[in-house]
Amino acid sequence: MHRNKLIDLIREELSGDTALESATHMTQFYRSPGSSGYHLATDYVAQLFRKNNMDKVWVERYPLDGETKLLTQTMPLAWEPLHAELRIGNQNGTLLVSYETSPSCLPWWTPSTQKDGIAVDVIDVGAGDHPDDFEDKNVAGKAVLVRTTTIPGSFGQAVNLATAYGAIGVITDTLLYPTSPFRTRESLPEPVQLLRMPSVTPKIWAIVVNHPAAEQLASMARHGGAKVWVNIQAKTFKGEAQNLFGDIIGTDKSNEFIHLVSHSTAGTKPGANCASGPALMAEIGRVITTLIANGQIPRPKRTIRFQVNVEGHGTKHYIESHPNDVDKTIVSFALDSVGHDQHKSKSALLFYRSPDSVPTFINDYFVSLMEETPKETRWVFSNDNEIPFVNFTDLPYTPWSDNSYYPSLGKASPLLMSWPDLYFHTDHLSADMLDPAVFTRCGITTTLAALELAYADSQDAINIMQEVTARSEFRLSRIALNNDGSAVYVKKRLLHLANRDQEAVASAMVLSDEPNSNGNSDIEAVITKLQNRIKKRLSEVLKWLPNVTPNKAFDGGKVIPTRTVRRNGPGLAGTSYSALLRISQEMNARDRRVRYDSLRIIGDELWNFTDGERSINEISDAISAEFDFDLHPRHILELFEGLEREKYVKLAAPK
Repeated sequence: MHRNKLIDLIREELSGDTALESATHMTQFYRSPGSSGYHLATDYVAQLFRKNNMDKVWVERYPLDGETKLLTQTMPLAWEPLHAELRIGNQNGTLLVSYETSPSCLPWWTPSTQKDGIAVDVIDVGAGDHPDDFEDKNVAGKAVLVRTTTIPGSFGQAVNLATAYGAIGVITDTLLYPTSPFRTRESLPEPVQLLRMPSVTPKIWAIVVNHPAAEQLASMARHGGAKVWVNIQAKTFKGEAQNLFGDIIGTDKSNEFIHLVSHSTAGTKPGANCASGPALMAEIGRVITTLIANGQIPRPKRTIRFQVNVEGHGTKHYIESHPNDVDKTIVSFALDSVGHDQHKSKSALLFYRSPDSVPTFINDYFVSLMEETPKETRWVFSNDNEIPFVNFTDLPYTPWSDNSYYPSLGKASPLLMSWPDLYFHTDHLSADMLDPAVFTRCGITTTLAALELAYADSQDAINIMQEVTARSEFRLSRIALNNDGSAVYVKKRLLHLANRDQEAVASAMVLSDEPNSNGNSDIEAVITKLQNRIKKRLSEVLKWLPNVTPNKAFDGGKVIPTRTVRRNGPGLAGTSYSALLRISQEMNARDRRVRYDSLRIIGDELWNFTDGERSINEISDAISAEFDFDLHPRHILELFEGLEREKYVKLAAPK
């Protein structure tokens, strides 16, 4: 079917209002892993799947018991909040925060206080993420006030230190991922941020307040009279989670999958951001089944599979339980906060690319759809809708969600979500922060991608290869033209990106009608021709740069890391909080674009690039090229040494 015709059919059927209605219904439930609200929300999406006449709808359950291991990782215990109050002085004092008015005030897995609450003195320890913050302060048997920082890991570090120094509780006004000037603690004083305890079995409780409440407590502490009454009731228990699936079964290639995944767990109630993923997936499924039933489109060749889960843990269960299906998956699209009102939340709809560690045609292909699908209004001189009201753009790989799991298995997995987000995982992220126009824009593009890939044959594969090649040629030219004088770094980056793009061209072969590449010499010839075009463009643009002498290779980076476990990336395990701060500062001194948060994407790609063949120098160069960071391999080596201490990798000298 011609693309424009397919777009018209999708656009006529898909309803952003329907997706908004479904998401709004889900926001009434508190959806922590294993909680009653999580199960009610997931059951609701299952009803939508069945109502939308998907060919097969089923649920697979697995324990949240603190014992079961999936991908070598222990599943957490289930946790559910029941009640919380924090008051000045005593239980009749001024209310600072409560679970009933701000459900986000309880960090996941916080334990309860004693049943009737407790009166406790409060000591202000500032950021609380360094031992110096606790020195000469008698916090034993007391609660500590921990203030927000720009470092996302600071709260967990503060809880660990508070525990070590004998505190019994933590009160904090932490706001995660500040984005100046819109999302800062000062410019956004009222929202209460949901947090997670650094362990699922913490020894002390914690509660979150807004900025004015924290300022009030800090003032009281300065004058020697900070005392609060706190009553937290929550249960941590052996529970279960469910993986909800819905299939639109393919025809002659039904054992190949176009996979869409979202999570019904939420940062908090109302949690409208997390509700938008399952809501839009249900609407996409309804659109496809309706068009098939009405005879407007043929049934796809490949199966389109929808999965709703506990974020991350459900994906681990799926990978462990369905290895053959994962192996036959063409792409896994992760849908997260896909419905944000961009004006109210100061956000954009983003397509976060699948990482370079898995070279894939998916990135350039999907961006082409973003450009070609209709916008919200027309140019004055044309009937085509070409002017966007919804800002929809692409950025490099970002591991916010389930998209971080599949690349470690060599599978492409981009992420669709909104960012920045004024009210990210706070009590202010209600359903009125969603916009049907954003659901519609994301829904049309994603539905089109799912169907085209499910229909794709050899000719479609060739068309996609040509798209990747054209974009590669432009990309290489633009990088060379924008050279800021760092010719050594730019040349190295161009080489990496050209090699990646050549592999991405070949990756579209998975869509061929032939069972393997050897059975289709015509496509092989096309691949070679297109790869040569990229090589030629690389050769041309390298001549635009000044001649420079390459830097001497870092001797310590010649070692080769090898994974010792089968799992998704362990991140920055084995490297201390203080060491990570230092590393990020040293990286920033070398390249001002790098910040502490950059370590998260660097950490993921460390793992994904580890194949037992690449050296640390090569991995460092590849990550630098992907994110346009000028990294020194000595920092990458230090992060790998942390992974080695935790026995996730082995480091060996080259043979």
